[in-house]
Amino acid sequence: MVRAPRVMAAAAAVAMVMAGTSAGNAAEADDSPVVDLGEPVHKVQTLSSAIGEAPDGTPLGYYVVSGNPTTTAEFTVVDLRTNENVLQTRVPYGNSSQRTLGQSPVDGTIYFATSDISHLYRYVPGGTEVEYLGPAPEGQRVWSMAVDHENTVWFGTYPGGRLYSMDPDTLEITDHGQAAEGEQYIKSIEPAGDTVYVGTESNARLLEYDRAGGQFTEIEMPAGHSANNITALDLRANLLFVSTANMHVLNVDTGEWVDRFTNASARVSQPHPDDPNSVYLRLGGTVTRYDLTTRQRTATSWRPGAAPESWGWIDRDGTGPWLALTYWNEGRTYAFNPATGKSSYQVPQLLGAGAQIISLGAGPDGNIYTGAYLSPPGMGRYNPDGDGFELLTGTSQVEGFGTFGDTLVFGRYPQGSLYHYDPSQPWQSGSNPANPLVIGDEQSRPQSFVELTSQPGTVAVASVPTGGRHGGAITLWQPDAGTHEVFRNVIENQTPVSLVEHDGVLLGGTSIQGGYGVDPVTEEGLLFAWDPATGQTLWEVAPVPGEPTVSGLALDADGHLWGIAGNSTVFEFDLESRETIRTIDVAPGTDPDADADRYGDDHRLLFDHGRLFASTANRLVVIDQITEEVTTLYGGDSDDPADRLHELAQDRYGDLYLVGGATRLLRYPLPDDTTAPEISISVTPSQARAAVVRLRAADDTDATPVIHVRVDGGAWTEYTRPVLLRSGQTVEYRAIDDAWNSTPLGSYSH
Repeated sequence: MVRAPRVMAAAAAVAMVMAGTSAGNAAEADDSPVVDLGEPVHKVQTLSSAIGEAPDGTPLGYYVVSGNPTTTAEFTVVDLRTNENVLQTRVPYGNSSQRTLGQSPVDGTIYFATSDISHLYRYVPGGTEVEYLGPAPEGQRVWSMAVDHENTVWFGTYPGGRLYSMDPDTLEITDHGQAAEGEQYIKSIEPAGDTVYVGTESNARLLEYDRAGGQFTEIEMPAGHSANNITALDLRANLLFVSTANMHVLNVDTGEWVDRFTNASARVSQPHPDDPNSVYLRLGGTVTRYDLTTRQRTATSWRPGAAPESWGWIDRDGTGPWLALTYWNEGRTYAFNPATGKSSYQVPQLLGAGAQIISLGAGPDGNIYTGAYLSPPGMGRYNPDGDGFELLTGTSQVEGFGTFGDTLVFGRYPQGSLYHYDPSQPWQSGSNPANPLVIGDEQSRPQSFVELTSQPGTVAVASVPTGGRHGGAITLWQPDAGTHEVFRNVIENQTPVSLVEHDGVLLGGTSIQGGYGVDPVTEEGLLFAWDPATGQTLWEVAPVPGEPTVSGLALDADGHLWGIAGNSTVFEFDLESRETIRTIDVAPGTDPDADADRYGDDHRLLFDHGRLFASTANRLVVIDQITEEVTTLYGGDSDDPADRLHELAQDRYGDLYLVGGATRLLRYPLPDDTTAPEISISVTPSQARAAVVRLRAADDTDATPVIHVRVDGGAWTEYTRPVLLRSGQTVEYRAIDDAWNSTPLGSYSH
């Protein structure tokens, strides 16, 4: 099916609830032709899960399934024998969970928390509902959880890196303080009597908390250890299994590191019900028995294609204990009977939710590509001539898109991977695109891509460093050759987030933020020039002092650079004088920190036939480059996540696309008219050496194009009657139609 022309699509569009509003001295758009195209990617993500049993012994799987900013998290309980749902509900508050589930070793009660805006919940096995326990401490997001043998609930937070406990009877929460100075995350917790072990992020520090003394003491990690987080802690007998880049084993009685696994998945099972010396872990893909006394390893025949989010022992069919594990993608659940060698696999019936779109780009084919947050299903592709979305599998979280000739390039988090895809050929993960190139050098989020004209065959990539690190990079990548070179800290301790090329030089904008888990050490985002031939930074300047990000860079027809500083300030920059010519506030009077993005990479500028469109401050706007009038086409001030707007891309027909409500792709059809009106001037002498200036504008599609005038650099006004000029005065004028096409600036001096 071929899509109708833009003017027809606009006429047929159904406006959404969010009406266009005016910003500054803007004229309000009369109505909105925005089309809600739906959710490109749907995912089922269960970062928090556990295995237990009902009071009658029925084995149960517990799954906390992520929602999105407009859909709260799901909690589902599944009978693991029948795969039928025992309970399925959405919680009242919070939409995501970052491995924040704890299971009581006393009675199997489940405690869990949401992690976006954190709230605490409890489920008693056999119950018919989830109990809401209240919000987490203000300003903190729950990031890890465990329950001790007294049923005390322990949880760690971000960004404070603090340890808390909650009394299960009174629900009183106690703050035990920050585990380690400078550590923003408590990533893992293991209570053990009077001691609570905690692992941190972003520097993978291991500490023990003395409940009696109320103090944290750091445990030195073994020599050669290098990682940025401790994923899991499992105490089995007197051995503490510490899952990080490798798995290390600590004898807590002697303080000696006694073992190390180099290819182990995180987390170790509970001891076998009939053999307390036997625990199991996934080692090199094979589930392996580990003897807690002899430390011998014995491989089983079981090779589940998933790393465990949780382990548990269940009575599946009366043939003896089965070892079961859950996996974060789709809640996939596997089980194995060590005695019989039988195994099982099931996918619970979970609701899931639309995945948050975090990147948007137009391919060389003019289709629109969408990258989604923590999205194992893949990325979405929207063909404006097709019906609906196509899911391109195997990409996970795509941070940014670009083009390289007739191919699409994109980057993936957290591996810092670079992909190269030919859209003229079928999508086949592993061959088209081929296996990715990894940037390395502690880079994790490739966000901006520019094909260099000065170095044919090369793409410049701007990337964010991994958690806990400063020093983003520009990578010069040769997709065809599969080679690259990394240039880190092009701006010291800042992250390049936006790139354009001009006269063989890369122009970039930065964020003061590094990876998650580290505070900024600089004060304002910068604009810079970088020579890809020499790898040298030529100059740097703050185009708008004090703003934390500089992003959305775009060049106009005159070679002037435009960008967005912070959340709402659009600026024009003269590259010759290296000065900011002017700034335009897209949303004056709003909170400057409202809707602010950490890196600014979802704020966009786009030139189309001389018209300047911007997506920023929760608005799609068109900016009049002559009068500085800002017209909001869609969006406006709102605290409702359903009204959230960001990103901007353009398809092969010229229509605009942005993200709405976090998960939905929206299309704003632009008028077909891209031709400016014609303007004529006539001057009639008047008395006292004055002159009367008359202006007339005509346009093929707009019967009444607007003329703006100003005298001697004063304020712009709409032309409604002839202008009287006195000797020595100058009038400037232009005409603009209802498709925002403007004539060049004209002038007459008397």
